[in-house]
Amino acid sequence: MGKYLHEITLNRNNIPKKTALLEELLLLIKKDRELDIEVLKEFPPKNLMGSNDIWVEGSKLLIQSFLEIDNEKLDIVDKLANIEIKGINPKGQFSLMLLQDDIYAEGIYRFTHEFLEMLFQMGKFSNYCIEKQWDNILLDTVHKLFNQTPDKSLQLRLIQDGEKWLIRGVISTRYRNYDNHLALYLTLYTLHQNAKLTGQWFMLEKAYLSDSEIVVIFDQVTPVHIVDIGKLYFGIVLINNEIKEKSFTLEWRFQLEDDEGNKFGAIPPEGKATIFNIRHSSSINHVNKSLLELHELQYFKERITNFIMSLSAGPYLSEDRIYSIFNRILNTRNKFSKETKDSFKKLHKTEIISNSMHIIKAFHRLNELVTDVEEKIHLERILYEVCLDLSGRKAKI
Repeated sequence: MGKYLHEITLNRNNIPKKTALLEELLLLIKKDRELDIEVLKEFPPKNLMGSNDIWVEGSKLLIQSFLEIDNEKLDIVDKLANIEIKGINPKGQFSLMLLQDDIYAEGIYRFTHEFLEMLFQMGKFSNYCIEKQWDNILLDTVHKLFNQTPDKSLQLRLIQDGEKWLIRGVISTRYRNYDNHLALYLTLYTLHQNAKLTGQWFMLEKAYLSDSEIVVIFDQVTPVHIVDIGKLYFGIVLINNEIKEKSFTLEWRFQLEDDEGNKFGAIPPEGKATIFNIRHSSSINHVNKSLLELHELQYFKERITNFIMSLSAGPYLSEDRIYSIFNRILNTRNKFSKETKDSFKKLHKTEIISNSMHIIKAFHRLNELVTDVEEKIHLERILYEVCLDLSGRKAKI
């Protein structure tokens, strides 16, 4: 099993260009949810008329694939007085009885850690007790705290797997559920608007879809050709997670590709070039204003084109630069796994990446070593800053 129960990965090489119909956007709306109805009223497909298709190549498969892994889900808001801890299962997760709803459910992913961290700042304590197999100490402590704080409320996020209910996460009761289906709806809606406005189609470059987290990358279909560099594609990356108290974000991204098919993507440092950052407490009005920022794509394109053109004078990495890149990756805390770092160490020792290798081919080799989606995002942030340094640009772009 991967990181989540249900996962699908799509890459440009195996994505048919077929586009979804505008009416198929409605498949991403759950009409039994109040927030979905608000989104539909503010962003109705009828406002996009003038074309039957969404101007995003690959959107047909994207929607179909997402619906395949979007399991039956349930959110329960309740007080601790109505939650009974039944025990700790063999995987080190709490088993709960939700008394008001008469549902028995077991934790999955990082539920137990996050549950106790949110309630009592006891995430590390729970990890320690479970590692030492001190289940009784942990359960006795938590039972006492439950009895002391019966009115504490939280929101549990459940997912159905066969006949079982599993608890995939816990979030604040203030959390507005801009879930993955809404993130996709709003992104495709806005990309289509932008494509119609500019005459520039988008395509699905790659996507990681799971029952709880999505990362989707879109590029404009038509690249900019830069002599001695290659094809420069502009696009965005969509990131959303239903079980972490993070934001629904769209960020600028570019990708360089040479004639041999070597390529790499680059994303500005976190928070430096965000199109929008919608917190899960945001109002629909805030979402509407934020989505307008996508119209700044032309400004981003001009800035990036200028600094990439400056790379053409010296599109190679010095030995010092190569050492610096590997050193930065290996010294990054909590972003790359031990296995990934070991792969980078091995590549560095082979000296395959040398100062005679073009930057696109070199970064392509680095990118091949990373399979985890979060690690890929972080690597692309590092590569962006390296490109910025190579171009001699110290300004924030």
